[in-house]
Parts: sequence; C-alpha cells; structure tokens
Amino acid sequence: MAGKIPAAFIEDLLARTNIVDVIEPRVPLRKKGREYVACCPFHHEKTPSFTVSPEKQFYHCFGCGAHGSAIGFLMEFDNLSFPEAVEVLAEQAGLEVPRERGAAPDRRQAELEPLYQALAAAADWFRAQLRSHPEAVDYLRRRGLSGAIARDFGIGFAPPGWQGLHDALARRFPAEVLRKAGLVSRNDQGRLYDRFRHRIMFPIRDRRGRVVAFGGRILDQGEPKYLNSPETPVFHKGELLYGLYEARQANRQLDELLVVEGYMDVVALAQHGLRNAVATLGTAVTEAHLRQLLRGVRRVVFCFDADRAGHAAAWRALEQALRVLRDGDEIDFLFLPEGEDPDSFVRAQGAEAFRARLAEAQPLSAYFLDNLKARHDTTTMEGRSRLMREAEQLLRPLQPGYLRSQLEEALRQLTGLSAAPAEPPPAPPSATPARSRRRRGLERTPMRVAIALLLQRPALARTLDPAVTQALTDLPGGELLHGLVQQLHANPGLTTAQLLETHRDGPHARALHGLAVWQPLGEQGFDWAEELQGAIDRLHRQRRQRRIEALLQRAREGELLPEEKDELRRLQAQG
Repeated sequence: MAGKIPAAFIEDLLARTNIVDVIEPRVPLRKKGREYVACCPFHHEKTPSFTVSPEKQFYHCFGCGAHGSAIGFLMEFDNLSFPEAVEVLAEQAGLEVPRERGAAPDRRQAELEPLYQALAAAADWFRAQLRSHPEAVDYLRRRGLSGAIARDFGIGFAPPGWQGLHDALARRFPAEVLRKAGLVSRNDQGRLYDRFRHRIMFPIRDRRGRVVAFGGRILDQGEPKYLNSPETPVFHKGELLYGLYEARQANRQLDELLVVEGYMDVVALAQHGLRNAVATLGTAVTEAHLRQLLRGVRRVVFCFDADRAGHAAAWRALEQALRVLRDGDEIDFLFLPEGEDPDSFVRAQGAEAFRARLAEAQPLSAYFLDNLKARHDTTTMEGRSRLMREAEQLLRPLQPGYLRSQLEEALRQLTGLSAAPAEPPPAPPSATPARSRRRRGLERTPMRVAIALLLQRPALARTLDPAVTQALTDLPGGELLHGLVQQLHANPGLTTAQLLETHRDGPHARALHGLAVWQPLGEQGFDWAEELQGAIDRLHRQRRQRRIEALLQRAREGELLPEEKDELRRLQAQG
C-alpha cells in the first residue's frame, strides 16, 4: 500500500459516516437534545461530560479535552493509526481506499503488507488442513468444540511434515517473507522448514482482525505443549491479547473482560456462551495489556490457576494494574479449585457454575491487603513497618483518588502507620494543552471568534464574500480565516469534522481543534450570523486602525506621498 490518501476521499468518507454509529457500539450514548452524551471513555468520571454532535460529526469531552472526528475517535479508542482508521471506516462504508499516484510510498506499510498477506494465506491453509485431517477434527470434538466455534476463531491444523506450509506458499511468497512472518525457520544447513507441525492452530488477530501470528497446541503428547510465533515486525506479544478481536465482534458492547492463561480456555468458554475471555500470549500481563483491557470496559477479571505459579502471575498482574488504575476501574481476581483451569471447569460444571464463581471474584483491594497481611507479621512493629514499606512502593504509581485514599486508610488501620502523601503525577501530554486552555481561557478576539464560528457552523460561510476576507489577510490569522472561507465556498456541505480533517497535518491543526470546541460560543439565544458579521466588522475596523497608525507614523518620520495623504483622510473620515 503506497501513496497518500486523497483529501477528497476523506471528505466523502466522513460524509458517508455517522459518528454516532461509530461511537455508540463502543461507548453507550444517551440522547440529550440534539446531541448525545456519555461518560468519557478516555478518563474516568461519574457525571457525563463526553458529547457527540451529529450535526458537527464531532465529539468533545469537557472533562479531559479529548475531541475529534470519527477518524480521530477510532485512532484514540482503538489505538489505530490514521490510515488504519480510514480503512476501518471505508470497509464499513463498502469503499476501497484510494492512493494518490506520485505520492511518496508508505515504506513501512509496504514492508509489512507481504507479511500480513502471507499470514492470511497460512491461516487459510491451516483451516483447509483441518477439514482434511479427521484426527484433528476428532481432537476438537473430544474437547467439546463445535464447528461454529472453530469457524469463529479460525482454528486450523498444521499437519505432520517439515515443509507442507512452505511448499504450499513458496510460489506466492519469497522465503524471506515467510521467515519474517514467523511461519518457517532455517536450520544450520540453511534449509527452511515449517515452524508449526502436528498442532492445532489458533490464529492470533490484531485489533483490525488481521492475522499477525499463531499459537499451536500439540495434538498428542510432547513438548512444548504450546508453541507461539516468534516476535516479528507485525507481532509483539506484550501488546496483543488472544481473543480480544473475537470478543469485540461477538459483543456489541463489552462490559466485562475475563483474562485467562491459554487459547483453549478462551475457546472453551466461548463454546459455553462466555464470549468475553482473552488470553495473554505466553507472557506476563503488561501495562499495554491493561490499557487495552480497561478501555471502555467496566470490569476486568483475572482468572488464574490456584497453584503457586498462578498466584505469582496474579501478583504480577496486580503490580501492573496499580500503574494504570483510575477511580471507576474494577479489577477482580478469581482462582479456580486446584487442578482446574477454565477449560476443564466449564466443561465439567457448565457455564452457570463458572458465572457463579465470577460473581465471587476477589476485588483487587481485598487481594492486595490479604496478600500483604500473609507476607508480613502484623503482630510486631518490624513486620508492620515492612508491610507499610512494601505497600508504599506498590502504591507509588497509583494515581491519587478515592481508591488510593481508601487503601491508605486501610493500611493505616492495619499497621497504625500513615503512608507518605502522594504527589500527583503529571497530566498526560495529550491532555495538558486542552486542560491549560480551559483553566486560563482563550482571549476573545474578533479573529478567534470569526474562525470559531465558521468551524462550529460551516454553513455561515455562505453569508461572507471571499473578497471581504481577502482584505483581512494582512492581519494575524487573516490568511487562515480567508482560506477557510474559500474552502467552504468551494465545498459548501462540509461538516465541522470534515473541515478539521482537511487540516489534520497542517500548521494550524491544534489551534483549529481548540476553536472548534471553544465554549464562549453558542449560548442560548446566540445569533450566529449576527455575531460573525460583527466579528468581521471589528476586524475591518482593526485593519483600518492599523493602517491609520502606519500612515501617521510615516507622517511623523517624513513627508507623506499625496496619495497616502488622501488615503489617510479617507480612513479617518470612516471613523
């Protein structure tokens, strides 16, 4: 994929897209007048301050300052790049994303695309092999899986043999592409061989549903029991969760996510109607995992084995959770009976019994305190001081708030000691500009008012003659104002979101986004057209006064030309 996406296509795509339809499946919205409101998905709050405007095709949070178009929302919420977000919307609209000829190619994407294609082809081949190998189908049936679940998760089979996949794909993909995709390996003699052999294959998908890696479960006995793809340019196991894409596909609004340890746990739970389980990919839970899990989800439950390794993994997950937790997040821990995992438990006792266990999962706060009490002797001053020292280290990255205050109070009651006061962490860089703007407030100048009015009500541009704003281009911001008027005359149907997207990479992008949500505009009884004309009139008076001052300065420095004297008299007469 190469070349820049044409601006005209972006405008057309946004014209075909309803931002409410994009956001509502991810964030429950409530109608309020002509707009929709919700609790912001980008920070935690009890009172909704997140607003979605169908008229502007724009979202804005008055709490944290997050704002943008449908493209911007997908970039922030689904953690997509700009081209990826455009492609998601284009796919929903049934459009092919064009690329401009002669534009510089996206070299990174050009390098990755063959890997995605090879991995997709491998997934197709593995699925075909499953259908032609009865022993693999029998294995899945013995594990209680239906054909429908195998289809939903794209489960396949890597047959015995050293070069089956290699030979099937060698004509379509160079050996180096297959190796970079993690599908084949090279032995000491330089011979290529399939990485996965005689294994049930679980494709691992990214947030867009593209296959980026595989997990293979050996069919019979042998080691390793599970084998994952290696790290590749498209697969980073510390950033992905198996089953998250499938969970979002199966649930219009995910309210809860269950984190388990293996692929079969995820698939077995889905078979029994629990379509909200995900698994880490053979690695400990990371901050990146936690941020994905908590995005738009009310509750996350970690389900671990009850053995020592399971408790160690749970404690590591708790340590990572304390780095990203905010008030309103709910993280619980569930430990199944010893010797059981979610797969075996749900097959033996059923979905309702598993749901009953989920309802009894231990909150993070209780798990935190219980573990500290178990690790330290609270009957001695030394033990209580050690407990408090460990607790302070663990709580250091936890953001100040109600949860932290309650944990510190519980620790004080437990030990008789007070935790050191927490210093609030710095605000995220992306939120700082918006917050500081709200705190200080923008000075209400005629230029800002005129530009903001056009951004928030683009149809007002038809009340302005471009020749009128052409005369203002020598004022600060005048070229931007005139450019917006010209753009809106050439494209009279543009919404706020479309207008802003055309300036995404421009030098004024940040300023335009701020003015698009500027609060001094739009109070009840506000006459938008009258206010715009008033701002333009004030700008012309401002320009006239600047010219008068310049001519007077020339008069003080020397003799004015006759035509300049006439101009000065004319301007002064205009008042």
